[in-house]
Amino acid sequence: MKLDIRRKVLLLVLSGSLLTFMLMTAFFAVNMIHARKAMDDQTEELANGAAEYAAEMLEAGIKKRMEEITRVRAQGINNGLTETVADLKYIAGEMSDLLQKGVRFSAEPVPNALYIDVPAGRPFILYSPTLVKQGISAPLQKEIDRASGIAGLLVRMSGYYPNVFVGSKNGYFLMVQEKGVDNTVSYFCKDSIRNSYDPRERSWYKLGRDVSEPVFTDAYLDAGTGDLCVSAVMSYYDVNGFAGVVGLDCSIQDLYAQIMETAISSNEHSFILGKKGEVIVSSKKEGSLSVSRESPDLRRSGDTSLAREAARMVEGKSDIKIVSVDGVEYYLAYAPLKLQGWSFGTLVKKEEALAPAMKAKSEMRSWMEDFRTVLRDQFAGNTAALAVAMSLLLAGFIGFSTWSAKRFVKPILELEDGVKQIAQGNLDKTLSLQTGDEIEQLADSVNNMTAALKTHIADLSEMTAEKERITTELSVARHIQEGMLPKTFPAFPDKTEFDIYASMQAAKEVGGDFYDFYLVDEDHLAVTIGDVSGKGMPAALFMVVARTVLQNNTLLLKKAEALGEIMARANDRLCQNNEEDMFVTVFMGILNIRSGEFCYANAGHNRPLLRHGKNGFAWLPKADTCMMGLMEGMDFPVRKLQLNPGDSLFLYTDGVTEAMDEEGRLFSDEKLENLLGTVPADAEAKDILTLVSEAVKGHAGNAEQSDDVTMLGLIYKG
Repeated sequence: MKLDIRRKVLLLVLSGSLLTFMLMTAFFAVNMIHARKAMDDQTEELANGAAEYAAEMLEAGIKKRMEEITRVRAQGINNGLTETVADLKYIAGEMSDLLQKGVRFSAEPVPNALYIDVPAGRPFILYSPTLVKQGISAPLQKEIDRASGIAGLLVRMSGYYPNVFVGSKNGYFLMVQEKGVDNTVSYFCKDSIRNSYDPRERSWYKLGRDVSEPVFTDAYLDAGTGDLCVSAVMSYYDVNGFAGVVGLDCSIQDLYAQIMETAISSNEHSFILGKKGEVIVSSKKEGSLSVSRESPDLRRSGDTSLAREAARMVEGKSDIKIVSVDGVEYYLAYAPLKLQGWSFGTLVKKEEALAPAMKAKSEMRSWMEDFRTVLRDQFAGNTAALAVAMSLLLAGFIGFSTWSAKRFVKPILELEDGVKQIAQGNLDKTLSLQTGDEIEQLADSVNNMTAALKTHIADLSEMTAEKERITTELSVARHIQEGMLPKTFPAFPDKTEFDIYASMQAAKEVGGDFYDFYLVDEDHLAVTIGDVSGKGMPAALFMVVARTVLQNNTLLLKKAEALGEIMARANDRLCQNNEEDMFVTVFMGILNIRSGEFCYANAGHNRPLLRHGKNGFAWLPKADTCMMGLMEGMDFPVRKLQLNPGDSLFLYTDGVTEAMDEEGRLFSDEKLENLLGTVPADAEAKDILTLVSEAVKGHAGNAEQSDDVTMLGLIYKG
């Protein structure tokens, strides 16, 4: 029975349907498996959901606690600094009263640190070098006596602050220092300090001089105590206005003591960030958040997340974020210290904060795994029975499918075998399949293709032979063209007055460029370079005519002064019967090898380059006329050059400067000029052409040569 492929496939599907009834049992098994998978998925989702919920709740709790503690700590530090501001205002007010109202507190005389060593904790006065030099007038002495009345208040305040001090605009300095160099003598009693110290030159004085309200300095290491400090300073006034600056030093170590009073965990870290992004106080002893003499700006940290949050801290923001510090992830909570423009931050390792959540998640997963084990045991028995049944059904299905497929593909295999023989070259092979369907039609199409292929191969063989003949003729033409150009170097071994070298690389089998040089007589050398319009065989034929006409007229007239007439005659000859409107650019010159006089004419050609002695190459003037072969009766002006021994001429066609690389960029006139500027003064003509040729090839790379590349170098030696 002959059926087409569609009916055969339909028959195969119907046969498969008979097996469907046998596979119903398998469907039940699949449903059971799906049910088990659904149960596993649901229990897994429940476990993950519960664990994630617990983690989120614990994370929210730790973040809320961190935010609250950070805010409370920041407020506490702000309160402490607020008290410092109040104390500073009180000292400034008392100092102003002493000078304005003449109030004088009863007190012991204040020792002068210029002459005696003052113990730590005792008040002292210190005169600046300028004040010592100019002397103390009676009115100033009176002011100092009044100002010394503040000593008792400074002593009382020193119980709360490391240093309490007053700097006068007149150059004297009152101070009580809690600690000295050896904890007994004030730091200011060192000779290098007391003989040079002027409070008016200090940064704290300049900062307080310009404000009437307390301000805080940047953090610094106290030279006397070695402690990290900040100073609160403000102005005080006499009857004439500004009189000086009072100040209190605040120990950063005291602020640090407040940081760890309410620690969240043993691994918690806290720090204070300054207005410039520097770490002022930190519980971390190492790493990015440790305190150093030159703390870097955290806004420029290599940890992107830390740098981003540091910028927000400097802006005075409050938040809690996850940041990376030295490769470890932390929760960072921060709040501003508005009074001094700082920010307070608290760090807790993310891993430690989420440890309880991870434990809860692990326990939940363990319980759900036990539950899944019970369900799996119940499915195990049923799965084993279904596996046996499905194995038997699978074996029957494979046997039936194999038998059906073998009958179905037999003609296809025969077709494949015939096609292989044809592919191996047996074009006489004929396929004969009687299936009555599309496969039989395909076999007939292959037979038709084989017949057409035999005809095509015969035609292709004939075309290939013709192409080989043309290629051979072009090769012969190229050899003839190359043979017409002088290519034996040195060209005139017995002539030492000059050195000449030339080369041409055609873009196609034959080219339209040409060069020529020959002795007109014993004292004159003619050189020519030209570029014919177009490419291929027409350009090559026109090139031969142009070269021959120029050479014949030159040898006929034999005079350098007749160069213009030579080119005019050649132009008229080229215009005759020039129905293809072809033209040629020509540069031609005649050198008197005795005197060095060089006469030349340029008919639309590229400007040559000339080097005088050891100077760089420079362009000759542009062409005086257009190309040859366009119009009869044209004049060709002749120019003259005087060549001296060592002068060089470089002639070329536009295939040099217009050579393109793979991206279409030209070699360019500028690059050629710069390249020739590197030529040594003692280089030979061949060396110059070799240098340019390699540069052009290097520029072009793998790009196809687009035009003929022709060059001629002439060096006059005298």
